[in-house]
Amino acid sequence: MFWVDETAKKIKERKLKLEWVDDMKTPSGKIHIGSLRGVVIHDLVYKSLKDLGVNTKLTYVFDNHDPMDALPVYLDKEKYKKYLGVPLYKVPSPVTGYDNYADYYAKDFASVFTKIGCNPEILWASKIYMSGQMNKVIKEVLDKADLVRNVYEELYKKEMPKDWYPFQPFCSSCGKVSTTKAIDWDGETIKFICKVDHVKWTNGCGFEGRIPPFSSNAGMTGKLPWKIEWPAKWKALGITVEGAGKDHMSAGGSHDFAKHICDKVINYPVPYPLSYEFFLIGGKKMSSSKGIGLSASEMLEILPAEILRFLMVKTKMNQAINFDPEGETIPVLFDEYQKCANAYFGENKDEMARIFELSQVADVKKPPTVRFSTLVQWVQMPNMEEEIKKEGLSEWAKYARVWLERYAPEKDKFMVRKELPKEVESLNNKQKEYLSVLISEDLDFEDAEKLQIQLYNLAKEHEVGSKDAFTAIYITLIGKTSGPKAAWFIQSLGKDFIQKRFTEASR
Repeated sequence: MFWVDETAKKIKERKLKLEWVDDMKTPSGKIHIGSLRGVVIHDLVYKSLKDLGVNTKLTYVFDNHDPMDALPVYLDKEKYKKYLGVPLYKVPSPVTGYDNYADYYAKDFASVFTKIGCNPEILWASKIYMSGQMNKVIKEVLDKADLVRNVYEELYKKEMPKDWYPFQPFCSSCGKVSTTKAIDWDGETIKFICKVDHVKWTNGCGFEGRIPPFSSNAGMTGKLPWKIEWPAKWKALGITVEGAGKDHMSAGGSHDFAKHICDKVINYPVPYPLSYEFFLIGGKKMSSSKGIGLSASEMLEILPAEILRFLMVKTKMNQAINFDPEGETIPVLFDEYQKCANAYFGENKDEMARIFELSQVADVKKPPTVRFSTLVQWVQMPNMEEEIKKEGLSEWAKYARVWLERYAPEKDKFMVRKELPKEVESLNNKQKEYLSVLISEDLDFEDAEKLQIQLYNLAKEHEVGSKDAFTAIYITLIGKTSGPKAAWFIQSLGKDFIQKRFTEASR
């Protein structure tokens, strides 16, 4: 049984009236591809539960109320440094046409996961607060502040001061949230200080005041600290399934803390956990706020939607995805996808078939049968556009060209030389004789399969080793000792060009 179906089967055994599957992300900048793994995993669990007949719901929360805590490398530092510490939904968008900074980067990310077949209901943290849904649990947490302090002490051996309260007010003066400290709770209002030196990367204004911690349609007054907000949100919404990357799920991590809050403070059952490994690019972890790594939208420039989804689906949750677009990674990925398609459309409906089924972004359709490595050769050959269209490869051809331009090793690149390459000087007499034979013979330019056989047979008849024979062809055409399948390449260049070029080279 495929891993996600095993997970869904275990969840179904709980027999809850509703399984609410949720994931979340802070849109602090271009959201990297690593965050897309969580989206796909939660989507897979949701769809597998539906297949099992479970009443289920899928949501994705954008934590747009979190503060801007760093400036990504692509931002105008002078323009944005004054917004450090301010909630993201109050920071202006870098692009016109969006409500704010968080709106822009969240929608950019959402457009990617929609394209790869994930369609959760989008929720905005600021709206959850302003709807009043969080108010009851906020009061509960503040009333039990001593129990929250105990959790910190128990888990981290960290004694919290008696005047520490689990709430982050939005400063009534400067609007920042990173710089505020709640120091008193009277059951209705929070007293706070906006401390000048509370964090190293921005300054507070020194304001002191009292505000109610309860948000309304009039606006947000503040938020719970994230480690406490996570379980509080579970209770406020009714979440029953939610996972995170292994950094959050490790012993003593934020999920451990959330479990303690659920058990000892807010009395809510911990949602079914989905712990998954990192998505690495070339062995390195990424960061949205720092602008490190490939963004999710950039990944769709180098992989079609179904192949990007396939990359996530085929890898078990507890295995890291280490994706390096350099070298042969992308051609191999296309090959694996085609193998899974063959399993799906064949008689043996095994795990590979299920992987293919769950990798579809819409209706199931057969992929092209031509290998990506062959397509890479075709897009470099002249006069191949009709063949590419005929084989239904126009879409994949775009990605073959991108791979060639950005990531392909030199050995996979070639170009027909306009003039006879200098490298023909290295040809020996036997190789030149072989080229002369090819000119004199009636080669089959209509059928590449037959032409390939002719090329081999003529080399054998004239006692030229096949390696030397094909090296002569490639050097004459592209100045390299190897290249694409010779017959198809010769066919694409046409009889007149080949006869002229081979005549020049054989002199």
